Amino acid sequence: MTTLLLLAFSAPAQPPVEVPHGSGVPADTLELTEEQRRELERLATLGYITGSERAPAAEGVTVLEPDAYEGYTIYVSRDFSGAFVVDMSGTIVHTWHDGLTQEWTRAWAYPDGSVLRVSSGPARLVKLDRDSRVVWTYGDDRFKAHHDFQVQPDGTVYVLMRQLRRFPWLSDRVIQDDMVCALEPDGDAVSEIGCVSLPEAFHASEYRDMLHADWFLPGADPFHTNSVEVLDGSVEHAAFRAGNVLVSIRNMDCLAVLDPESGSIVWTDRGLWQRQHEARITPDGRIMLFDNRKFDGESRVVEYDVASREIVWSYAAPGFFSRGAGAQQLLPNGNILVTESTRGRLFEITRDGRVVWEYLNPRRIRDGKTIVRIPRAYRVPYDYFTGEFGKELSTRR
Repeated sequence: MTTLLLLAFSAPAQPPVEVPHGSGVPADTLELTEEQRRELERLATLGYITGSERAPAAEGVTVLEPDAYEGYTIYVSRDFSGAFVVDMSGTIVHTWHDGLTQEWTRAWAYPDGSVLRVSSGPARLVKLDRDSRVVWTYGDDRFKAHHDFQVQPDGTVYVLMRQLRRFPWLSDRVIQDDMVCALEPDGDAVSEIGCVSLPEAFHASEYRDMLHADWFLPGADPFHTNSVEVLDGSVEHAAFRAGNVLVSIRNMDCLAVLDPESGSIVWTDRGLWQRQHEARITPDGRIMLFDNRKFDGESRVVEYDVASREIVWSYAAPGFFSRGAGAQQLLPNGNILVTESTRGRLFEITRDGRVVWEYLNPRRIRDGKTIVRIPRAYRVPYDYFTGEFGKELSTRR
C-alpha cells in the first residue's frame, strides 16, 4: 500500500472515541421504536428480490457480433450463492459456489482463479480460492459488508461497510452508518487499515447542510452507498487527487468524493441522475454511471464531465430499465458492457448504441416463468487468468 493511503486512514477527522468505526452511538445500546424495527427489517431485504420480470423465450447468448470485445464474463445471479464465468458463446467454464450464504451480490476474480465476493446474508466480504474454499472473511453480524469493493494494484481492498448508529448532531433516529474501509490481505488473513464514516465525513465538510436538506430521506437508510472507487489522479480537478475516494450515494441521488486524510467530503454533485449505481472513472477522466431513473421508468448509461458538470454522452433505448441495481463497464475497445439487473440481461453496446453481444440469464424461478436478476457483471480478456487455472478455462471454451 502506498504511503499516501496509509497516512490517509491513520489520520481521523475527529478525536478517537470509545466505540469502533465511528463516533455515533452503537445501535445495540439503543431502544428502538417499533417503527424503526420495521424499517430495519424492510432494509434487510431491500433490492434483493430474486426476480420480478417475465422470463423471455430465449436464454443465454442471443447476439454475438464480430466487433464484440472477446473475453470471459463473470456474473452473479440473485438465486445463487456463487458466481459464473461464461465465454462469448455463453458456455459456463467455471463456477464458484460456497453453499454457505444467500446470493452473492458482487464477485471479483484474481488471475489465479481465487475470488472476492460480497453476499447479502450474511453480509460479509470473503475471499475464496479457485475451488471455493474460504481463505479469509471480513465483517460480522453488526459490522456488515455491502454492495461494492475495489482491489488496488498493491492488493489493498477498499470495501463499503455499514452498521447501525445514532448521530446526536443529525437526529435521534437510528440509521445505517455507511463507511469506506481499507483492508490489507496477507495470505490467509486480512487486517483493517482504517474506516471513515460517510455521515461523519459530510458533517465535517462544507457540505454538511446536505444532511438537513428537504430531500434527505427520513428513514433508517438515508445514504445507501452502492459503489466505491479509489481515484488515480486522472481527473483534472483538485478534489479528485490520487488517493481520494469516489462514492455513489443512491438515496441522496449523489456522487461524492471523500478525502480519507481529512475525513471529510471535498466534492459532490446531484440532480442529473436518479438512484444511480456504479460510478466509475473512465481513462479520459470522466465519470460513467448507471442512471436508474427509478421514478421515470427509463434507465440510461451516462458519461459525466467533472469540469463542466454536464452529461456528455448517454445511452438509452425503448424498454431499457432497471429499477434497482444495474451496472456498466467501459471495455478496452471502447464498447460498454451493461448489466440490466432487473431483467436478468447483459448486453454490450458500441458508442453509437448498437448491441453487439447479449446474454439472458438462463436461470428461472416460479416454474420457469420469471427470469432471475443479475446484480452485476464484468468482462476480462481471455488471457486474464494465468497458470493452470487459465489453461483449464481455455479447454472448456
